[in-house]
Amino acid sequence: MSVPQYDWVDHGHRSAGDTASRTPWRAIARYGVRPGPGGLALVHDFLNTRATQENGADLLGDAMRATQWMRTAIRAWARANSRHYPLQPLTDHDAQRLRKLRDTLLTSLTGVPADLQTVGAATFTLAETGEMSWAPSGAGWRWIYGAILGEVLLSQRTGTWRRLKRCQHEACRAVFYDSSWNNSAVWHNPGMCGTAIQTPEQR
Repeated sequence: MSVPQYDWVDHGHRSAGDTASRTPWRAIARYGVRPGPGGLALVHDFLNTRATQENGADLLGDAMRATQWMRTAIRAWARANSRHYPLQPLTDHDAQRLRKLRDTLLTSLTGVPADLQTVGAATFTLAETGEMSWAPSGAGWRWIYGAILGEVLLSQRTGTWRRLKRCQHEACRAVFYDSSWNNSAVWHNPGMCGTAIQTPEQR
């Protein structure tokens, strides 16, 4: 199934405010980077919801913010994949659970094994043609866990997960998708973060 195309910005070409209103990936837009391919864009956006000094509040900081994030990112992902998505607002407990998952996945990007003590839920369907399909199930944080962890699993199988990285500039730490041919990028924006950590002799 094809994924709808949206207008994205390249590094540093437009401000986050210019793009946030034109894309469901609000968290990614704050950094001015392109989303990961297909369903990985949902995970990519989720990981960039954390608060930063330059880019604003935690998009999962409370029930209201988490619900707002869900109604854009999750809705876009569900519609692109012809899935139903939850309509009820999230609670503060849901938001807390989502922040915990985010922290765990961010840690896993650094190569540290993730410790997921609580997982989401998914249902699997086998069609008459033998084709297997899956969909998140449950409600609240459990449904979102199912959607996100399902996409993480798929991206690990296709090899795109290893291209999702955290910017090595400590003051930034944005999550970006490395589309370089040899998967060697270390900064989400070399012109900004790469230059910022260079010594005067290196510039």
